[in-house]
Amino acid sequence: MRIERAWLAPIALCTALAAHADPAAVDGHEEAWWRAAITSRESRVASSEKAVADCEEREAPPAYDGVDGFVKQRPDGRYQVVEIRRCDDERDALDAARADLDRFEDGARRAGVPPGWLR
Repeated sequence: MRIERAWLAPIALCTALAAHADPAAVDGHEEAWWRAAITSRESRVASSEKAVADCEEREAPPAYDGVDGFVKQRPDGRYQVVEIRRCDDERDALDAARADLDRFEDGARRAGVPPGWLR
C-alpha cells in the first residue's frame, strides 16, 4: 500500500507500533493463559499415556500378541470365546491428545508466543 499524503505516514507508523506495544499479551492472551493452556494439554497427554500403559498391562499382555482371544468356561458349563481387548479407545484418545498439543504448539508459534511461555 502506497501512502499518497505525507502526513499519513507517521499515523500509519504509530498505528503499526501500537499493535505490538503490549509485549505481555500475544494473540489477546497473557503469559499465564498460555502457560495454563500448554500445561493442561501436556497433562492430558500424560494421563492418556498412562491409561494406554495400564490397559496394555491389564488387558493385552505381550503373551497374547497374535491371539484374538481365549476360551473360558461359563458357570453353566458351556465354553465362551473372550476377545482380547486391544486398548484401541485409549490409543485413539492418546493420538487425539497428542494432535491437540501439536496443533496448539504450532498455533502458538505462528502467533509469536515466546518459547519460554510454553515451557
